[in-house]
Amino acid sequence: MEILDKYFIIRTAWLYGRNGGNFPKTMLELAKEHDALTVVYDEVGTPTYTYDLAKAISELIKTDYYGIYHITNSDSCSWFEFAKLIFEIANVDVKVTPVTAKEFARPAPRPSYSVLDNKKWVENGFKPLRSYKKAIKDYVEILKGDE
Repeated sequence: MEILDKYFIIRTAWLYGRNGGNFPKTMLELAKEHDALTVVYDEVGTPTYTYDLAKAISELIKTDYYGIYHITNSDSCSWFEFAKLIFEIANVDVKVTPVTAKEFARPAPRPSYSVLDNKKWVENGFKPLRSYKKAIKDYVEILKGDE
């Protein structure tokens, strides 16, 4: 930003996709080994499918609408709600118990609310990304096909 007039900076959140580790993969793997899991319910964000994000970036960089963008899938949820949805879509029977972030030990603290507003994206005429609820269905189908 300090050295360029024309730039794109993209902020996103709660990424998951085909490559690398991510929350949906972790939940489904843990469910293979455990019949009950605890998942944080007091942290809310927007799960974002890397496929949808890549399509959005591809669309954005063809323009001269430079600046800082928040780009995430639409709608938001807690980690607990996301886990329940993943298991429902994957037809996995596992008991999911909500816990607070304080009860769940992690190496670094996380914000309790990390939903990003995609305002600039929409103001520049781009269509909002689909709901994370629809995106995770496609992703789970891909994971099933990889098995």
